[in-house]
Amino acid sequence: MENIHQLLEELDVKILKDYQSVDDLREAIMNYRLLPTDAQIAITCKHHDITTIATLDEDFKRIPWLKTIP
Repeated sequence: MENIHQLLEELDVKILKDYQSVDDLREAIMNYRLLPTDAQIAITCKHHDITTIATLDEDFKRIPWLKTIP
């Protein structure tokens, strides 16, 4: 476990808490036709000003403010 913590620190990886808002979650599900887990990722990214994510999930391409890279 110590090796994992060391690697995360060396790579400057930050682990963020989920953003919790039922209204924002519902809005993301409905507006972008997302599954709840994808909507949770999207609203958390928005809350933390994350505009680019690495994913192969095509559903995230429906979110206009979120850029995806494979």
